[in-house]
Amino acid sequence: MRRHRSRWGAALVAAALALTTGLTATTAAAVEAAPPSATTTTATAAQALPTFGFTEVLTVPEEMLYNPTGEFIFPSVFHAGAHLENPLGEYYLYFGPHDAPGGISLMYADSLAGPWTEYTANPVIARQWDPHYSVSHVASADAIWNEAEGRLFVYFHGENSTTRYATSTDGVTFEYGGVAWTNASGGAGVTESSYARVFEHPNPSSGFGYAAFYMANYTDNARRIRLAESVDGRTWRVAPGVVVSPEEGDGGNVSAGNLWEWEGQRYVVYHTSSGQIRARTIDATLRQVGPSMLLHASSGIAPDVGRVASPEIVTDATGTYLFYEAGARLDARIALATLGGTGPEEPEPLFPVDPANPVFERCAVVGSDEFDGVGPDLDPTVWDRVVRAESARHVVGGGVLTIPTYAAGVAGSPLPQQELPAGPWQVTTQVTIDVGARFQQAGLLLYASDTVYGKFGLGQATPGKRLEVVYQNGTTSRQDTEPPAVLEADTVWLRLTSDGASVQAGVSYDGATFADFGRPMSLTTTPFTHVGPYAFRGATAAPEIPATFDWFRWSPSPAEYEACLAAGEPAAEPDRPGRSEDAPGLDRVPGVVPAPGVPGGVTVVVPEHAAVVTRAPEAEDATGATG
Repeated sequence: MRRHRSRWGAALVAAALALTTGLTATTAAAVEAAPPSATTTTATAAQALPTFGFTEVLTVPEEMLYNPTGEFIFPSVFHAGAHLENPLGEYYLYFGPHDAPGGISLMYADSLAGPWTEYTANPVIARQWDPHYSVSHVASADAIWNEAEGRLFVYFHGENSTTRYATSTDGVTFEYGGVAWTNASGGAGVTESSYARVFEHPNPSSGFGYAAFYMANYTDNARRIRLAESVDGRTWRVAPGVVVSPEEGDGGNVSAGNLWEWEGQRYVVYHTSSGQIRARTIDATLRQVGPSMLLHASSGIAPDVGRVASPEIVTDATGTYLFYEAGARLDARIALATLGGTGPEEPEPLFPVDPANPVFERCAVVGSDEFDGVGPDLDPTVWDRVVRAESARHVVGGGVLTIPTYAAGVAGSPLPQQELPAGPWQVTTQVTIDVGARFQQAGLLLYASDTVYGKFGLGQATPGKRLEVVYQNGTTSRQDTEPPAVLEADTVWLRLTSDGASVQAGVSYDGATFADFGRPMSLTTTPFTHVGPYAFRGATAAPEIPATFDWFRWSPSPAEYEACLAAGEPAAEPDRPGRSEDAPGLDRVPGVVPAPGVPGGVTVVVPEHAAVVTRAPEAEDATGATG
């Protein structure tokens, strides 16, 4: 028997992704002249796509034996019981981290529904394989049975410029096969050739036994899906042109194309940078595609939140399943969704949602500040400390807090802060900053030390105005950045919401409707202790400009809000460590002492985990870069 994606096609149900218009492949000359665009050609009209409901996360980081980077991507399911003697389980699931060192990992199960067991000696394919290659990482395994050779072929990339393959008779031990294709195979202007899905060619008259969709990046940094074909699975020819190009709403990239057959119709399914899995009809030549359709998106109900990617749809006697990446890039998990499933139940909200009072102008809890004072000092009964208070030049007046964009980054700027409460919390502010030079920025800062922080703000980067989340943990940094949805916006409403385990950023452009922005920030790996506003421009030539904060508000819990509305009184003070009625906490915060001569200000006695502030401050732009 042979692994047959079209057989599983009803056996590989629904990893469909969608773009909005149809395309046909472009000419080879177009590929070499510039990153190709496609013209609209509609394949067979599609019926309604099936619905998949989130079932579970299969790779819980804390439970994984091989977990070098905290991420797991690109699931590939192989029906081991149909081809191998004495397999570990009926099904093998290949996956792995992307970033260095990468590595191809294996799980196995007797049913697609699980339970899945991690192989104890991962990775089964590593980044160094003497004498064949030594690379920074290997990733994106895709497994297929090669009937003519009676062997399992696993395709993977490493580096991003090269797609390779290895073969096996047991799915655990491998022999190196060689290079399938490289950037050069795709013509001029190609900078990445990776994330391949290989399947039996659906066109018997093509002369090819196998075909593959893979991701090609170009010098314009826009990723597209291309086609490669092979007679034997070893020697490959990259077809001219592009199968799918990104369109408006796709975030500039499409990737992880897969062939899927559903009720007699073939589809190319893939994901976009906007975080969706989409599908297009495609003909047997693999060149004529239809308009984009949405196949799967997260429900937005935890834990089924954020990006979905790299679809792989498979069917067995228990049902049809979508295996996919769930979560932000470089922080993803392998997840499972079930055909016809309902997904997670709506949880009780952590905080009230009241369209008549969206930012809690009424009923914000104690600790909130409307900035009604006048002068250089923040209210010491509200604010716990100011890091580097001796250099602070913020001022309260006119109903706002004004902070200059200091000539430093997190490690050199004065930072007004409040201690974070235990358990769930939510804080919101309204900030205005008219950025015009690179590095100028302002927003909300989560702080553990000068080298462990999370910042969410509006700033100016090389490409222009950007909204960004930067998650910094020592030498490891992660950024989520994109232009504001309202491009001309100088005023935004920024919100940080914590369930006690992680923090999610959210933004509003009207002070009424909020949308999540970026990936969640873990409180387990980065135990932030304080939060507050920030403004700086780095140690750069950018001019100093003011950032104004209209208010800083803690949201009430549903019970506090209900009590406040019923009583017509402010909600109760939350449990905030280090605060009391007679001592606001300035002398009760570990590692902090009052700053001499600065009323209400404090300076930080640097603990072991914090950076010493005598080093030269770094410039920090609105993409989180330093230099």
